[in-house]
Amino acid sequence: MVYEAAPLPINEAARNARVHRSGVMDVHQEERYGLYVELAKMITDCPVAYTGLLDEDRQFFLAKDFGGLIDADEVPRNLTLCQYALGSTDPTIVQDLRKHPKLKHNPLVTDPPNWVFWGAYPLVTDDGLVLGTLCTVDYQPRTMSPEQVKGMEKLAGNMTLLITLQMQERDAITERMAKLAGYFRKSLPETSPAAIEAFLNVCGGIPTDTEALKDLEANGLVDLTGSVPDLTASGRELQAEHGLNAATYRRTISASSSLNVEDLFAMMD
Repeated sequence: MVYEAAPLPINEAARNARVHRSGVMDVHQEERYGLYVELAKMITDCPVAYTGLLDEDRQFFLAKDFGGLIDADEVPRNLTLCQYALGSTDPTIVQDLRKHPKLKHNPLVTDPPNWVFWGAYPLVTDDGLVLGTLCTVDYQPRTMSPEQVKGMEKLAGNMTLLITLQMQERDAITERMAKLAGYFRKSLPETSPAAIEAFLNVCGGIPTDTEALKDLEANGLVDLTGSVPDLTASGRELQAEHGLNAATYRRTISASSSLNVEDLFAMMD
């Protein structure tokens, strides 16, 4: 029989919006989230574990250990088991997938690797949106003790908190960057995006091209007389006004593979 897609959650639009806002789709962070997969295997004693978020089209794996049998960063949503876990904030635990009226038709069950046990623990936000799942799998039927289920729920909650904190920090940084872009647009409209990026690098103590800073030197924001560029008193005032201390900007770099100041200007249109 054909594997049926699960009914859409009643809050699907809001759920998808939050998934995309999370900023983790298509961002490979195995080192950050791999710990949750390893702990899930330890708590449940299952050989397979994975975690990922689901949008309207696919499931993107944040971390996975499929025992070498599956090598994919994402799968179409309509082929996943986890689509059936999005409609509830409670765990979905199936002792034997081969006996489940709908899940038994999934290709992961009917064909190699022939999964049997599946436990899905939803990644639930404070306002009740299920972003994705933290899952464990076995090739034989299993039962989970109350202690194991509770441990997995706590682990999934901790992971959701990490995703949420990343999202909130990125939102705050984006707001600061947009304000800074607005300042330059209004006060120093001739400043190039390259010069603004160089200014941010000086704020973060990051090596930068001094050529791009000459306009800012002329406007009294940067001092280029030393061995390395430095902020003037006016530059430090601007830095403080926009919350751009070194630690904040270094987090900006780690939160985004690249900083496109032109995109920030576009946000102001």
